[in-house]
Amino acid sequence: MKKFIMKKKKILIVLMLALLLASGCSTNDTKNNINKLEAENRLLQEKIKNLEKELNSYKKESKEKITIYYIKSTQNDFVLIPEVITIEPEPNMLKAALEKLIQDKRNPFPKDTRVIDVTVKDFIAYPNFSREITKLSVGSRGEELAVASIANTLIKFPGVEKVQILVEGQTVETLAGHVDTSKPLGRNETLISIE
Repeated sequence: MKKFIMKKKKILIVLMLALLLASGCSTNDTKNNINKLEAENRLLQEKIKNLEKELNSYKKESKEKITIYYIKSTQNDFVLIPEVITIEPEPNMLKAALEKLIQDKRNPFPKDTRVIDVTVKDFIAYPNFSREITKLSVGSRGEELAVASIANTLIKFPGVEKVQILVEGQTVETLAGHVDTSKPLGRNETLISIE
């Protein structure tokens, strides 16, 4: 019986030593795995930083140049002046161009005017403005220039030959009582002055 107990003790001691060794190896393996994962994480973080820099560089390079027409007073008259500006690419570049146009303080559009949308069908652009655009406070020449600035800006885009101005989704007879906007408008070259 003593032999049996001694044998069990020896087996128990061997098992305990084996467990201690196994757990020690396991700890080393775990530490090695953690170190490897941390190194991989640092590499991935560095790659992410490089990709972000590359993306920002691409965004800077991918800016779009567009031409808007603003109204300028000369000694004798008011004229349209084309100006090339650079903007971020947008899903609807025509809308973005008109937003820049109506925000330009040189143009007479009411401050709260919004561009709801711009669509193109059969070579006709349909800029859809908020109702505030009808609050234009200008005479006949001012309205003619404002309407031409919209048409000329949009007709500079490929695939646009005419422009039908909409207000809240509807055609309107006029914006300020002087210029017929009920039909599609073409480009008006006579109002443009190149400085």
